[in-house]
Amino acid sequence: MSVMEKLINGFNEKEIFQLYAFVNAYEEGGINNYKSIRKLLDKHTELSELSVILSEVTCHKSNAAEMKILDFKSFHNEIYFTKPKNSNILCLLYHLRNSIAHANAVKNKKDVLITDFEAYGGINFTARGKIELKIINRLTETLKKIVL
Repeated sequence: MSVMEKLINGFNEKEIFQLYAFVNAYEEGGINNYKSIRKLLDKHTELSELSVILSEVTCHKSNAAEMKILDFKSFHNEIYFTKPKNSNILCLLYHLRNSIAHANAVKNKKDVLITDFEAYGGINFTARGKIELKIINRLTETLKKIVL
């Protein structure tokens, strides 16, 4: 097997690049600096498509006990959060970024299994879900539109 054929968490080289591109777009866009979707969209009207993309993902509130037993491999474009921010969009972006950046994203066919934990080595889940890679790529393309 050549270096180009090796997989990381089930992702091939192209998919790893796509995930990294999401994290890069999130970081460069300063998304984590926004505490409300209204403030983000007021500043960056070019991100209006985020709402359309989010409409394809079902977001749920959960608790730590439920998170441990979720069969999230059976989900379809669905994610659970324990402490949702005031916006499902910001919450999804935040947990997706963390899952990828901390190597907790795993490929499952055409989907990405997302897992995020409490900060600083926490053992409790803060997010779990499954989202199609193509949706993550659409989020990336939208975030790349940010004009700084």
